Amino acid sequence: VAVAPVAPLAQQETAAEDCAACHGRQAAEWRRSVMAHSVKSPLFNALESLIEEQVGRDADCPHGAGILRKVDPARACRDRGSGVAVTGSGGEHWCVNCHSPAENLDAAMPAWDGRPGGDPRARLPVRDLLTRRGLEGISCGFCHQVHGPVGPRGRLGYQGNPTWTSFVTGAVFPARPEDARGLLGIANSGYDLRPEELLLTTGQRADGRAGRSSAGSAGGDDPIVHGRPSASAKAYLRSSEFCGACHDVRLFGTDSLAAARGEHFKRLRNAYTEWSDWARSEERAGRRAATCQDCHMSTYPGVCEAAPASGAAQPPAGDPECPPGTRFSPRPPGSRPRGRVADHSTAPADVATHYFSGVDVPLSDEFPEALVDEPSLDVHGIPASARRRRDLLLRHTFRFDLGAPRRAGAAGERVEIPMEIENIGAGHKVPAGFSQEREIWVHLVVRGGDGRVLYEVGRVDRADEDLRDKVFARVTTDPDANNPFRGAGAQGGLFGADVRDGPDVPLWNPPPRLGGTSFRGRGLINFQNGFLRCVRCIGVVTADGACEPGPGQGLHHADRFADGDYDIDTGACGSNLTGHNAFLETYFPVGALDASRGAVKGPDAIIDTRSVPPGVPIRYTYELPVGNRRGPLRAEARLLFRAFPPFLIRAFAAYEREQARRGLRPTGPLVTESMLARLEVVELARAEVEIP
Repeated sequence: VAVAPVAPLAQQETAAEDCAACHGRQAAEWRRSVMAHSVKSPLFNALESLIEEQVGRDADCPHGAGILRKVDPARACRDRGSGVAVTGSGGEHWCVNCHSPAENLDAAMPAWDGRPGGDPRARLPVRDLLTRRGLEGISCGFCHQVHGPVGPRGRLGYQGNPTWTSFVTGAVFPARPEDARGLLGIANSGYDLRPEELLLTTGQRADGRAGRSSAGSAGGDDPIVHGRPSASAKAYLRSSEFCGACHDVRLFGTDSLAAARGEHFKRLRNAYTEWSDWARSEERAGRRAATCQDCHMSTYPGVCEAAPASGAAQPPAGDPECPPGTRFSPRPPGSRPRGRVADHSTAPADVATHYFSGVDVPLSDEFPEALVDEPSLDVHGIPASARRRRDLLLRHTFRFDLGAPRRAGAAGERVEIPMEIENIGAGHKVPAGFSQEREIWVHLVVRGGDGRVLYEVGRVDRADEDLRDKVFARVTTDPDANNPFRGAGAQGGLFGADVRDGPDVPLWNPPPRLGGTSFRGRGLINFQNGFLRCVRCIGVVTADGACEPGPGQGLHHADRFADGDYDIDTGACGSNLTGHNAFLETYFPVGALDASRGAVKGPDAIIDTRSVPPGVPIRYTYELPVGNRRGPLRAEARLLFRAFPPFLIRAFAAYEREQARRGLRPTGPLVTESMLARLEVVELARAEVEIP
C-alpha cells in the first residue's frame, strides 16, 4: 500500500506534543516530570527575578543590575568605581540556559535594562518572556538536539557560562576547572546544542545519507521524520557528564572557604562532582558506578507488582510507595523496562523512562493535582503519581538506626543514644541539588516508663510550620528596603532576617558545618546545607577570635556583627575575627545581613558539609539528662524530609505580592502563600530502642 511521503520535522515542530504523535509513552512520562516544570517553577522564577531586580541596584540603576541576564553594553548598569558592566557579569542567561535551553534557539528574551527610562518589558520574569517552546523547559526538543559538551573555552559559538567577570576589577575567572584535564562542559550549561542531531534537511535520510525520509516509503527508507543521533551524541546523552552540564551550578564570586583549592566560584549545586567522586571510589573498589540515568531514567528503586493472595506477606499498612492491592518489588540501578521506542516500532527493546523522578513535587497548580496523586501504575509498574515516585526514591535512600543506648554519669542521670545514618541509595550526597534549602532532619522523642515525654526535638505539627532550631523574629520583604532613593536612616535589610535560637538549637560537638562523621550533644539534627556571610564583630572579640554580644546585643544572631570586607575576586574575608568565627550563617540564597542592615547579595561561602555522602556512616550520639528516672525508657526516632522550609515560601510570597501590586508581575505573583499547601513532611524511616 502506498503511503504518502511525510515531511521531515521542522524546528517549530519539536514541542512535546509534536513528539507525542510517535513517542506517546515518553511524552506522557515527561509531562509528569519536574523537567517539564523547570522554567515554570515558582521559586525559580521568583529567585531569578529577585537577583536581577535587587543585586547591584543603585541610583544609576534603580531597577536592578540584571547580573545574570543578557547584556546590551549601551544600556548596561556599571560599577561606579571600575566602570565595568554589572549587567550579565555573573554569566549572561546563567539561569535561563539550563532552565529553558530552547531560548538559545528562540532568542525571545531582550537584554536587561535596569537604568532610568529603560524598557520595562526587559525586566519581566523569565516565564513572561519565553516562547511556547521555551516554556517547556527541559524538553524532548532540547535533549535530542544536544550533540555533546561544548568545546574548549575560547572557541567561537555557544559556550554556556564557562566564566564570570568581576565588576570590581574586570578580571575574568573560569568556572570549569575540569577543562584543564580534558573533561569539557561540566557545569553552567556546558552542552552543545546542534539542531542537525535531530532535524533532517530536505532529501536527507535519518541515517544521514541522501534520500527521502518518509513513512512507509519504498526503497527501505527509514519510516521516521527525524534523524538518528550520531554515535557520540548518543553516548553523551547516556552519560552523567550530560547531566553534569546543568546539575553542577557554579555561582559568580570566589567562595571564601574554597579559595584555598584555587576555585574562583561557589558550588551552589554540586551533584555531578559528588557523583564523580563517588564513581571513582566505586571503580577503585572494582565496581561499576551507576550513572545518573541508571537511577533517574530506569525502574530504580523498584516497581509495584500485584500483591500476593490473601495470607501472604503484605506491604505495611499506610506504606505510601504502592497503590492498594500492590506491593513494592525492588530493582537495581540501570534496570530498564521493555517497551517500544516509538509507537510504530516493530519489536520491544530496553527503553529509558522519562519521569526523571526526584524529590520535588512542583508547588504550582500549573502542575495539576491530578498528576500529584494519580492512583494508577504505568504498564511497567511505575507509579504515575509524582508523590509516590518521590516517596519511592526517598524511602530507599538511607539506612537509619538507633544503636544500643547506655546510662552515663555517676548515678546514671544521663543517657547516651547513638543514631546512625548511611546513604545507601544515591551516588551523590543527600540532600543534593539545592541542598541549602532541602530539609532532612530527625524527630526524636524519649519517653519515661509512664509514657511522659522527657525529651523531644525535631517536632513539627504541620507541614507549613518551620523547624524549631531557630525563630524568625522579623523578615524584611518590602522592596523599598533596597530602594537607592530611600532617605537616610530608612530601613534596609531586604531578604534579611532577625533570627534567634529556638528550643531545638543544635548543640553538637564538633559543629556539623565543619564536617566530620561523629558528633555528640543534643538539639536538632538537620542535614540541610547552608549559606555563610563574611562578618566583623561589633560586640566583644574574645581571646580565641570569636564574637560575644556587647551591651544591648544578643537578642538576635546578627546584632553583634556588621558586614565584613568580602573580596569577590579572591574570596578573602576582611574581619577582626579568625577562622570560621568570621562567618555567620544566613538563611536566604540572596539577601541582607539582617532585617535592617546590609547589602542584598548572594552568600560569601557555601556550607556543603552537612549533607550525607554515599556509603559513609554518620553517627550522632544524643547526650540527654534524665535525672533519677528509672528505666525502662523508650526512644523513638523518625527521619523526615521537606522540599523547602516554609519561611522561604512565605518571604517570597510577601515580596511577590508587593511587586505584583506595583505592576511588575503582569501574570500575577510568582509565589503565593497558597503554595504552602503543596509542602509535605515525608517520613523516610523510623527506629525505636529501649533504654534500661
